[in-house]
Amino acid sequence: MLTMAQVENQVKLFSLDEQLHLLAYIANTMKSRASSTVLPVTKGQTKRHAGGLTGDFYMADDFDETPDCFKEYV
Repeated sequence: MLTMAQVENQVKLFSLDEQLHLLAYIANTMKSRASSTVLPVTKGQTKRHAGGLTGDFYMADDFDETPDCFKEYV
């Protein structure tokens, strides 16, 4: 496990662009952790059912077709 001082020393070696990417990653991680609270299941709650996300995802009609750029390898 790294100490905070060791982490700071490593980050100082990064370019400015890498530091900005790291900060964006940390901010995104913190935001997603705050929004992903897991509630415990208690008596009386309904059970999950299949198809709850129907219509939320799209798959292209040609999903299983080999792209032209890979046809020479197949």
